Amino acid sequence: MKYEKRILVRHSVASVIALGIMGITRFLYSAVVSRRFGVEELGLANALISKAFLVAIPLSFFAVALGKYASEFLGSGRENEVRSLALPSFLLPLAGLTLLPYSPHLALLSTFRAVQLTLRSFLYGIHRGEHYAYAILVAFVGFIVGLFLPDLFAPYLLFLGTVTVIAFAYLLHFGYFGKPDLSHLLLLASYSAYSFLGTLSGIFLVQGPYFMAEILGNAEVAGVVSAVLSTAFLLTYLPQVLQSAIMPLFSYKHGEGDESYVKELAEKTTVFLSFVTVSAVFVLMIVGRKLLELVFNFDVGPSFYIALMAVEVYIAYNPSIVALNSTAYVKTGTVISTLGALVALASWYALIPKTGAEGVMVGLLMGYGAILVGTAINASRLLNVSPRIYAHLVVGLLLQSSVFVSSYALLPGFAAFLAYEWKTIKEIVGLIRPSRGREP
Repeated sequence: MKYEKRILVRHSVASVIALGIMGITRFLYSAVVSRRFGVEELGLANALISKAFLVAIPLSFFAVALGKYASEFLGSGRENEVRSLALPSFLLPLAGLTLLPYSPHLALLSTFRAVQLTLRSFLYGIHRGEHYAYAILVAFVGFIVGLFLPDLFAPYLLFLGTVTVIAFAYLLHFGYFGKPDLSHLLLLASYSAYSFLGTLSGIFLVQGPYFMAEILGNAEVAGVVSAVLSTAFLLTYLPQVLQSAIMPLFSYKHGEGDESYVKELAEKTTVFLSFVTVSAVFVLMIVGRKLLELVFNFDVGPSFYIALMAVEVYIAYNPSIVALNSTAYVKTGTVISTLGALVALASWYALIPKTGAEGVMVGLLMGYGAILVGTAINASRLLNVSPRIYAHLVVGLLLQSSVFVSSYALLPGFAAFLAYEWKTIKEIVGLIRPSRGREP
């Protein structure tokens, strides 16, 4: 098996485990807190956790650059230089402890989260994503224990705290705390200066709805948003699996100078993700709202449908913007992500006070929509990625919008989408089913 395929398989399997656990924690946490403490406490708790996760982005300032250059150095045969990147990258998150006098929960959660993000980027960068999966598996035990403790934040404190302990133990054990090199520090700082805003904007669009709903609405609105997004964001599980696997390959192939591989990988993953996601959203629109009412003990309303459509858009542009950021166009990706965050923020100020949870989701959809347009234009211009790969998404969104007229229209709409995607379905089946006569 070629090296690239081995990395894709290993990292994909690791991501299935690690990101699956990361995704389910928010859903489990929201469901348990909602039933034990009520919707308002759920809103307040998730608002603080989201603030901590946003603060973690500047604390993990070097994380994305660490993963990129660790992988790029491997691709160019400079493996020994990877060690000098680790020390400053992992020490920076500890600055979050200065927030302890202000808010102990905010300080600890943001610090632990920053270390977790840095560890994830580093291990995938050195093509050891399976080790990250092991760390998350161990830490998940702490999360489960925390669910039975009286402190609202105990699950995440134990979960992320365990990852932090594992991170520093791993680096010490394998000798990755090498002496920093000034040229490498400048390299990290230069890339991070451009990637930081893009990363912050992306995280703001994931975490911002939780606390903006509380700020511009109230705790009850934030509770509804928590329930809806903790479910809708489970759909990002698959693209995050692929992103963790393919981002190092984008950088690795860029280091080798193979840009055609980048284009092909971005296009194929986009088509595959769009088909799977749109199909899943049809199913969730048909049965999901009633199921959520049973789980969370309150009606999430039509905001659930809008949230699913917003997440679809996010998933569709993800491979191409990752390709831009992982090669030579991080400035472009940053500008696009920042623009999308600003569109969402302006929309929230206009919509949340008037429409509550529905306004949160519409603003999120508008922000992701702006990023999709910018990504499609620039990925075509800079990487020659065809804009036609987004046709699957557009058709799906148009057919799904019938839910706001009548939920009964979803079944024929889903059938029409599958008919439109018949060629894609045959290609996916062909990839899964081995040809006759082929050796295993």
